[in-house]
Amino acid sequence: MPVVDRGVLPGAEFESIVSETFRKAGWRVRRHPAAGDMRADLVVDGGSRKYIVQVKSASEGRRDRLTPLLSQAILEAQAVARQFPERAAPLAVVAARRVPATVADHIKRFAKRHAPDVAVGIIDAEGFRSFVGPGLEALDAKPSSRATRPMAFPQHLPNLFSDLNQWMLKILVGQHLPATLISIPRDQIRNASHLAEVANVSAMSASRFVNQLANEGFLDQHGEHLQIVRADELLERWASATRKMSRDVPAHLIIKRDEKQLFASVAQYAAESRAELPKSRVLSGRILKPQARCCVGLFAAADVLGVGFVRGVPPHLYLERLDVDVLRKLGLSVEDSDRRADIHIRVPPNKEAVFRAAVLHDRLPVSDLLQVWIDTFDHPARGREQADEIRRRVLKPLFGKRR
Repeated sequence: MPVVDRGVLPGAEFESIVSETFRKAGWRVRRHPAAGDMRADLVVDGGSRKYIVQVKSASEGRRDRLTPLLSQAILEAQAVARQFPERAAPLAVVAARRVPATVADHIKRFAKRHAPDVAVGIIDAEGFRSFVGPGLEALDAKPSSRATRPMAFPQHLPNLFSDLNQWMLKILVGQHLPATLISIPRDQIRNASHLAEVANVSAMSASRFVNQLANEGFLDQHGEHLQIVRADELLERWASATRKMSRDVPAHLIIKRDEKQLFASVAQYAAESRAELPKSRVLSGRILKPQARCCVGLFAAADVLGVGFVRGVPPHLYLERLDVDVLRKLGLSVEDSDRRADIHIRVPPNKEAVFRAAVLHDRLPVSDLLQVWIDTFDHPARGREQADEIRRRVLKPLFGKRR
């Protein structure tokens, strides 16, 4: 069945709301400051208190949507706070268009039980604000009886780089790359309907995507097949649009092993996942989700794909969701530690684009070359040099002459 592109709530809008909430209360706010090889969403400074803020949003204010996002925000805020050059406490904020009071109460109880030392916040687009943490109580607010102000959530054009759009873009662009570097259906795409069929997405999603590409001047539809044009500008826009979408969670090996042994565990887990639970099923009345997909990413993936350029950076592992059981199977832990991370876990917002296009190298799932180029494009650990090396060696024909 095709995957439905439901769209996502614009997380940047909620980040702006949190920023404005603190500014109005007299706090100083910095956006996206670096902390080692990571970045915070916000750093807020009230004089006597300073917080590292990580903001996560969902399309619906349900507890089953917001609770796991809170867990991820807590882990990320703690990780950034440990590396931040100034003394700051972690603050995890979750948001949705509307958050019922009962859900907010559940989230606060969950945080108190599992992360009592981490400040938390719950906000929505109707003006509701609820914070728990030293110095934060004054930020609380009840929802407004008025409709949400238009300026809070302006009307946006469809996101050209949504998850499924990135997957379809990989299909169109990746035809020029060998199968060892990207896993996509190999076919010259005739039209939107054909793209929907090979990409396994809805016809409406494919039609919207093709129309937007054409309207922005990136698609030639006059030949027998769809042809990407101005690929250099499109790819650089793609990298820029996804720059702040992912966050890394530092993890540590429970038992010290080298990278080769770690990747062997990843390959074994991936193989078992594909064989044991390919899709959701019901067991004893419970719905079992598919095993979390995974693949090696960024600089480690570049090495496996044969285009590595940067050395000495801890490997990255893309994981579909932050699952303690999966981490345990891989011999990893994300518990607090002063040690340097052995590996970084990245939960991608563009899951379908990342995992559908991943390639297998000796059973090891590795993110595709386009994803590696996008991820390293602006990475602080010599990422631009790695991206330039990929561009020079493989992607140069897509970019044409530099203007």
